Amino acid sequence: MIQKTYLTCCLFLTLLFSSALVKAQDSYQPGYAILNDGTRLSGQIILYSKTPWFNQRYIWLKDSAAVAANPNVKPKKYKADDLKSYQVGNRCFEKVHFVDLEKLQFKNLGTNDHMMEKLNTGKITAYRYYGYPVEFVRVAASEDEMDRMLQKENNDLLNSWKYLAKKGSDEKYRDIFDYDLQKYFEDTPEVLQKYQAGGYGNEPVSQKKGLAAKMIAMAKKATYSHMQYEPLVVAIDDYNAKNAAK
Repeated sequence: MIQKTYLTCCLFLTLLFSSALVKAQDSYQPGYAILNDGTRLSGQIILYSKTPWFNQRYIWLKDSAAVAANPNVKPKKYKADDLKSYQVGNRCFEKVHFVDLEKLQFKNLGTNDHMMEKLNTGKITAYRYYGYPVEFVRVAASEDEMDRMLQKENNDLLNSWKYLAKKGSDEKYRDIFDYDLQKYFEDTPEVLQKYQAGGYGNEPVSQKKGLAAKMIAMAKKATYSHMQYEPLVVAIDDYNAKNAAK
């Protein structure tokens, strides 16, 4: 029988576990960062794919000029507090103030500026937001069980990100995985009708009003929305294009 020990699992342990996941997966890519004072820094930046919430908190950047002088130069860390935006390839990240009321954690209180990936620009502006690992938990578990717990948490975070959107002068961001996107499209009938018919590759909107139909629609949304978000990006881009300022 595996002997169990009482372990105190802090954020430090979670970071160690997550870092082990990304080291073999992620590498430096060309990009640039805009600091709060407007300074632009071009160079090489890491994007974390296995633990993308780290992309919201900081970046490691190797300045191009420094690399030219010394290929082995160490990267410099820039936190969300230092940054206005950054871009790696065609992926743009901007600083957004957002309080995740569903997952308030002690350390996150007062640190609600996140470098979120921008998914849509225009009348409807939208970002991808990931929650963060649990920062403190006391459990009785073996090391193998702790690894499994951390892996499960990692997977849960990857599969439960929010698609935060704001239309026009709205002050509140809405997670459109849990919001009826038809309300955003009501002022542009051609987009609304195409969306309802599944013309963007999305799941067609059921016109049935019965309880069973609503439950089926909710189950499909909960199961597929995060895996099939691309049609929503396309639909909102089309809406923005048709409502662009002239």
